Formats: sequence, C-alpha cells, structure tokens
Amino acid sequence: MGADVVVGGFWGDEAKGLVSAWQSYRNHSLAVFRGTGGANPEHGLFFNIHYIKVNQLPLGFILQGSQIGLGPGTAVDPQKFLKEVQRFRLSSEQVKVDYRCPIITPANIQEEIDSASMNAIGSTKSGTGIAFSHAVLRIAPLAKDIPELEPYLADVPAMANQLADEGKISLESTQGTFLSRYHGEYPNVTSVDVTTPSVIAGVGLNWRKVENVIVCVKALPTREGTGSMGDVEEFSEQEMRERGILEFSSIVNPQTGKPQIRRKAKGIDYSLLNRIIMLNGANQIALTFCEQVDPEIRDATRWAQMTPKIKNLVADVERHTGVEVTLLNTGKEWSSMVSKADDLPLVTPELNNRLASYI
Repeated sequence: MGADVVVGGFWGDEAKGLVSAWQSYRNHSLAVFRGTGGANPEHGLFFNIHYIKVNQLPLGFILQGSQIGLGPGTAVDPQKFLKEVQRFRLSSEQVKVDYRCPIITPANIQEEIDSASMNAIGSTKSGTGIAFSHAVLRIAPLAKDIPELEPYLADVPAMANQLADEGKISLESTQGTFLSRYHGEYPNVTSVDVTTPSVIAGVGLNWRKVENVIVCVKALPTREGTGSMGDVEEFSEQEMRERGILEFSSIVNPQTGKPQIRRKAKGIDYSLLNRIIMLNGANQIALTFCEQVDPEIRDATRWAQMTPKIKNLVADVERHTGVEVTLLNTGKEWSSMVSKADDLPLVTPELNNRLASYI
C-alpha cells in the first residue's frame, strides 16, 4: 500500500510519462493522479511508429487501465480533457476531476498566444499560466462550474487517500525540476512548482502515504532555449547528427516554422543532479535515453544485456548521488525498459492489442 511519485529531472523531456506507465503497471496501481500543471505537458510513448500521447491526463494509466484522478492543483482544459477521455474510451467512473480544479478557457489560450513574454520563453501556449494567475486572483472558473465536467467531478483528495490505504497508487508530475517556478531560472520557467511536495499537495495526498519518489534523469540531459546546462560540455548540432541523437522539440520556432532542436549535454552535472534529488526527496532514479550513450543496448529489456559502458554509467550515478538506479530506458519503443531487478511484467499480446487500439 502507499504511493509512488514520478518526477522529472533537469529540464524535462525525460520520458517520465513512460516511466510512470511502467511503474504503475508493475505495481498494479489502483489509480494514477496528477496534481500540478495543466494541459501543457506532453507525456507519450511510441508503439511501433505511432506516438500515443496525452496533454491533460497522466500517462500512467495506459498499460493497465488504472483509475485516473486530476487533483485540485491541476488546471483543466475541458476541450482537451473530453477529447482524451473519448480517445482512450474512458468512462466517468474511471476518470475523476476534482471539483476545485481551475479551468483553462479559450480566452486564456488566446492571451498566451498573443503574449510577447510567452513567446520569448518558448511557452506551449496552453493557457495554463493565465488560468493559474486567474485562480490566484479568484476570478477563474472551477470544474464545478462547467456542465460538461459534471459526470466526472469528485473529491479527488479523498479518493487518493482511500485508494492509498487499499493498495498502490501513482502520482505523475509534469516537466523537469529546473523548469519549476520555484527552483528554475526565472522567468524561463513554467507557471507552477513541479517538485514532489507540490505534486503531493496538488493531489491532496497525506505525505505519510508516499513510499517512493522516482526521479527521471536523461543519460544525456537536454534543454530548450538559452541557459546553463551545468558544468558539462554540449554537443554541437553536427555532432548530434553524426551520432544519430538529434532530438526535436514539440515547440515550433516562430521564425522558421520548424520544430526546435534540443540542446544536449555530453554528460550529467552531478552537483545539479544532487540538488534535484534533495528538492524532490528521491530514493530511486530512472535513467532514460541510455541508448544514446551506448547504441549496443538499444531496445534491451534485461539487466544482463547492459554493456560495461552502461553499467559503469549506472555505477557513477549511484556513487555520486547515493541513490539507486532502478529503471533504465533503452530505446524509443515503449517496451524498451529494463529493471535492475528484472521484475518488470512481460509484454503480452493483450497489452500490445491494448496499445494498438489507441492508434
């Protein structure tokens, strides 16, 4: 019984949604909750060549159909919410929205689209930041005011605490620790805090019920826009192209009309990682995009398939942080995940059929 919290390290894009999905699946989580942010994150996984994503819901439900809860710390875009509910064939019994969630309106979205400051920081322009500012001013509509959401309304904190007493639950954060409005490089931050304490508070879960905090860390951290990546060298665009590790943002460059290329570090700044662990209280690390360090382990699913190069990287991370690396992501495909304990469930035909149905 109890809760696992999955949070992002560094500057996001570290596959926390995929990690949350696997963590929920192997623990048979009764429910997956979001407690911070709005409709701005993009959590997804690749099934064959198809990308299955969510913006409003947590992704942790997707492998087994857990219940879903959006805590009062989550801003809700009714249009995106209802679209995802329909896409994933979710019933009003399976997904619940706390009646106190602030609502993202079309006017909020348009205000961000028209905002020079939002364009300057590379905002996704989801309306989330404006919605939260209106909530602070006590002028935002709440979920209880939206007729279309009425079938989904619930007391989500009560739901989360009850289910945590009955079995395992998962909490899924958004974005990376250093994009937090509290802990990032202001003003190049998101509109809320995204670290463990705020996720717990945003769901309304009693903190004593938290069992594990898993921080997701890219083996080669990336960042969009300007700002330091710590005391490490960065790859040039040419180097990334030559190594086949170029990544593109979901944010389009307004000048070129093309997706931005993510900057990529050549290693991990451990002083920054230790700060991330301190801020989040992490007791486990999920190391992602490991195939970019050593292509030989691409799509591996067993610890015995890890090469000396990857095992040395894991040992370095554990030595510098004192925190165990328990999960490794080894490729683009959703099934490319390794547990050091080799305790992940097998990929079954039923599971493949479930994901295929979402294409």
